[in-house]
Amino acid sequence: MNMNNIYCVCTTPQIYSSYVSYWENFPTDTRKLVWVSDITKDPSFNVGFKYTEKELRDNLNFYGNVSKKHFWNSRGDKNIIWFYAHFRMLNFYLKNPNYDYYWFFDDDVKMGDWGKFFEGTDNDDSDFLGYFIFKNKNVESQTNVPKMDDKTSSRHTWFDRFPGDGDNIGSDTKELFGSFFPVNRFSNNAMKKLLELHNEGLHGYSEGFVPTMLNKYGYKLSSLINPDNTSSYFDVNQVNIQHKHIKITWEWI
Repeated sequence: MNMNNIYCVCTTPQIYSSYVSYWENFPTDTRKLVWVSDITKDPSFNVGFKYTEKELRDNLNFYGNVSKKHFWNSRGDKNIIWFYAHFRMLNFYLKNPNYDYYWFFDDDVKMGDWGKFFEGTDNDDSDFLGYFIFKNKNVESQTNVPKMDDKTSSRHTWFDRFPGDGDNIGSDTKELFGSFFPVNRFSNNAMKKLLELHNEGLHGYSEGFVPTMLNKYGYKLSSLINPDNTSSYFDVNQVNIQHKHIKITWEWI
């Protein structure tokens, strides 16, 4: 698709230097790459689109904190930017609302062949495309999204943990989805809807909240990687996506 897309790498000053070399092979001659930098702990850092936690809170009018009773904050050390990862994406969208698609990558993602990766994904029209997207065993919608199964390490417990304490997804939300967030893409319409839901006071742990709420309102979801660790978009061995130096498999979830 001939689209006006943006490609964002999420980082902090503390780890930027460790991973900036991972992005030297990104095709910046044809695609716009921007670093999205949380400079809360180092306001002097001057790379890319910068924000602090206070600025994010003010921009999104969100002043709550992460529940210490939630499974994914059991140690009580997760801030809102880690736990509500889509907040940093919505914060970027507020200032840059006119792209067709928004790619967001963790800075510790490494791609062996960007050309093959985009050959496979450029013609996909999903509203939310993620490294892994999966659904609860009783969900039949989104036929191209796999169900959680016993090959995964968390098995049924993933959906025992989401929604968790402090997650507000609406009492009428019945179909639950999960995802893995180091590589994902949102359509402009999906970003707009997530911002609308946020403004209505709905929020939750991002890897569950985002696919669950987008499914609820009829947006198309697709998973980059299948349960057999192949991809419908590219040859996984050619593209060779790594996260934290390893290839994340379905069994890891």
